[in-house]
Amino acid sequence: MNNSTVVEAKGLNQFYAKVYGIFGLGLALTALTSFLSMNYFFEEVVTFIQNFPLGMTGLWLIQIGLVILLSAKAKNNPSLTIAGFIVYSLLMGLVLSITLSMYSSADVAQAFVVAAGTFIGMSIFGVMTKRDLSGVGRAAIGLLWGVIIATVLNIFMGSAAVDYFLSYATVIIFIGLTAYDNQRIRGVYYGTLGQDNTGFAAFMALQLYLNFINLFLSILRIFGGKD
Repeated sequence: MNNSTVVEAKGLNQFYAKVYGIFGLGLALTALTSFLSMNYFFEEVVTFIQNFPLGMTGLWLIQIGLVILLSAKAKNNPSLTIAGFIVYSLLMGLVLSITLSMYSSADVAQAFVVAAGTFIGMSIFGVMTKRDLSGVGRAAIGLLWGVIIATVLNIFMGSAAVDYFLSYATVIIFIGLTAYDNQRIRGVYYGTLGQDNTGFAAFMALQLYLNFINLFLSILRIFGGKD
């Protein structure tokens, strides 16, 4: 192994560490916000969401806007990208505090363990595999749009069976996206050589964060539906 290969591998490892460091920060902020909201400020959080324009839907729209903003600013404004990711993580903590209150502690704990194990396993697979996962990523994104449309339609249908099916479909989708995004980190790193890649690291951390949160919530709905 020559020196350039060693330097290249070191740089890639540092980029992965940066991505996962920001990802871990986001999860920690979400967990802390959710814990404090559920145990100490639940009534205040409920009141805040009720008085927020469009309520939970308004928060959801802001989160979508943040994802779009971070995608656009990742290259030119790393500080804004990280700040936006922190705001997104805090908002998710508020939303999760309401969602988790609807489930038992046992279901939440079991779903978290299963989601964490699945996420770690698929992350390792995405990093280690030599197979190109771009096709898996495209298919997963296409299916995700289908699930989003079906979910919106099911709001009006109110079918528990459809909701249960969509939860399983979402788990499969985010399993694929977790592996794909972990492989994509390598491509992002090589595409940003010679640049400040902090913003890109924050954006990739957001992708992993979204994968984990959606995986966790889908598994939680499955476990909760068995009660």
